[in-house]
Amino acid sequence: MINIDQETLIVLQNMAQRLKEARLARNESQELFATRLGISRQTYSKMEKGVTSVAIGYWLMACSILNSLDSWKTILVPEDDLFAQYERQQHGRQRAGKSRTRL
Repeated sequence: MINIDQETLIVLQNMAQRLKEARLARNESQELFATRLGISRQTYSKMEKGVTSVAIGYWLMACSILNSLDSWKTILVPEDDLFAQYERQQHGRQRAGKSRTRL
């Protein structure tokens, strides 16, 4: 079981409800929509219940089918200001490891 905070759980349940509403608006059964996603009806049912163990890839595929994948494109995009972008261009990528000293 995934340890999840209440706010995140509410967001997931809201997404699950919107997924169900979108499927019903298309007049599709859970079985048909699950087949289009390439998953079992049981797994799709878990999506509509907001179960946390469903892989995010299935959510992305469902959004693609529903033509709402664009909303995912802004997730985890850094909010850089112009100065930060300029600095990154001028100095290039920096190494993530700790510096090594020569003996």
